[in-house]
Amino acid sequence: MPDNLEATAKYYDLQTMRFDDVPFYLEQLPSPEARVLELGCGTGRVLISLAAQCRRIVGVDMSETMLAQCQEKLQAAGLAENKARVLLGDIADLNLGETFDYIIAPFRVMQLLITDAALDGLFRTIDRHLAPGGTCILNAYRPFLPHERMVKEWASDKEILDYATQVDGGRITRHHACRRIQADPLVTFPEFIFRRYEGDRLVEETVEPLSMRCFYAEEFTALIEGHDFRITQCWGGYFGETYGEGPELVVAFTKES
Repeated sequence: MPDNLEATAKYYDLQTMRFDDVPFYLEQLPSPEARVLELGCGTGRVLISLAAQCRRIVGVDMSETMLAQCQEKLQAAGLAENKARVLLGDIADLNLGETFDYIIAPFRVMQLLITDAALDGLFRTIDRHLAPGGTCILNAYRPFLPHERMVKEWASDKEILDYATQVDGGRITRHHACRRIQADPLVTFPEFIFRRYEGDRLVEETVEPLSMRCFYAEEFTALIEGHDFRITQCWGGYFGETYGEGPELVVAFTKES
């Protein structure tokens, strides 16, 4: 399977450093003895921090390029494989043959699964790997407009600047544009455009197209409960926001007893 993130993986840490959810996932860690599974671990932004605080962590991702960067970070941190390891795999079709006390999929990973079949596969993965009494946390961003207005108003060819970062010899910018949207189920098709400059000269432009399924607050909890899990807590973000009012949908759940 081709690595769709190969071209933009080198920019990944620049964009996720603006998403400060790591303290939240550390706070929710059940105990220092917890066995942790991160679905969609990427370059290890969350995994590296959790590895220092838990008994053992396994990260899974579909991008070989991202996993290579994560592996480099693990080696630099001196983390042995029996403490932290990463695997190439599909989070919608995964069977590691073991269970975990804490499962997470940070940075809106589940939104990349846009079909009902893929989402069903994700929940089978969670059910298969979540230990009795264990906790899983999923998140998605909360659409900022009602469904009808999202469909009518969100798609645009206009590029919006997300950030500009100074690097050696120049700067890197990221813009985004959501050029298309699907109504049912609600799926956006954003493009992230990375441009690297030396002085004022553009030397590289890389475009990352994505497909992201969107959920409203009640829809998100209903999806989880509809797969026979019991919700234990909900947040609207990582800084105490009320569920359904903050920028994120963050839900913790466990297996039905």
